[in-house]
Amino acid sequence: MKRKVLSLLLAATMVLSLAACGGGDEKKETEAPKATEAKKDTEAPKETEAPKETDAAKETQPAASGETKKITIGYAPATLNNAFWLAVKDGVQKAIEERTGYEVTLVDIDAGGDQAKMNDGISNLLGAGCDAMLVAPADSTAAMSALEECKNAGVPVINFDTPVDNSTGIVETIIASDNYNAGYVVGKDAASKMPEDAKILILNSDRASACVQRKQGFKDALDESGKKYTIINDLDGQGDMEVSLGVVSNAIVADPDLDVIFAVNDPSAMGSVNAIQQATVELEKDIMVYGVDGNPDAKLMIKNGDMEGTGSQSPETLGYDSMMAAFDVLEGKSIEPEIVVDTFLITAENVDEFGTDGWQ
Repeated sequence: MKRKVLSLLLAATMVLSLAACGGGDEKKETEAPKATEAKKDTEAPKETEAPKETDAAKETQPAASGETKKITIGYAPATLNNAFWLAVKDGVQKAIEERTGYEVTLVDIDAGGDQAKMNDGISNLLGAGCDAMLVAPADSTAAMSALEECKNAGVPVINFDTPVDNSTGIVETIIASDNYNAGYVVGKDAASKMPEDAKILILNSDRASACVQRKQGFKDALDESGKKYTIINDLDGQGDMEVSLGVVSNAIVADPDLDVIFAVNDPSAMGSVNAIQQATVELEKDIMVYGVDGNPDAKLMIKNGDMEGTGSQSPETLGYDSMMAAFDVLEGKSIEPEIVVDTFLITAENVDEFGTDGWQ
């Protein structure tokens, strides 16, 4: 009888002991399974330990139970007063819809082309709380102070469309269209169609490195063609249709015999077309106008014969890839330091393949 009572007491003691090992605070999903914790004073072999995660990854990874994680993402394009950047945002939204496990608050920072304003917006969002930034600077150099602030705050930055100097690893990755090629394919087409000793006007936006690359590609293609040409003027259209309309209106009064206008983006090219159509002087010849982007309205101008061509890209792809990269970084995954999106030429010969009712 005594032995039976003793056995029951021992069994009860073991149950209480096991319950104590699993008690206390609820275990995090990244901790080793309870079965390996039966002996707290016995250290598990190193090769069986779960890999350590960064704090950022722990905070943002979706819970294994299917719960969603709430995160805030800053979207800072050069401006929102441009259909291109709105199309990029469409790609961002598509990625958010596809990636499960997150409840995302997307906060726009509309700089209106003013880098100082963008820097202030980024700083304010960091103060309010932000998990990652998608940034396309209006000025690649002036943006560096804001990017440094993000890095110091531990907030990862995905730099898209307009590359910055990443020699110090200030951003997680650069996702951009092949801007040099976008200008190059335009220059190659222009060279094949323009006469010898052609007079060319360039509308730049040199604060943005992407636009500098486009201009360089355009000029290199002209040089490779062997044709003689003169760049009559290289003016700042600010990437804006209304600004470019005014700039070109004045330019064609001074030089009514232009052969080619190359604009570093489609809004500037469309402003150029409007200036030509509203010209107060008689133009000596038809002026071939080129842009870069593949804007639906620009493609319609190409179809109607008012614009010669555009070095095209896919803004939705830029936005989609950028947001997916942000998700990967927040989950602690490694990503490529540079991701290049293809560019190509659209002219009257192939515009119908891409349509005029949306981006390609």
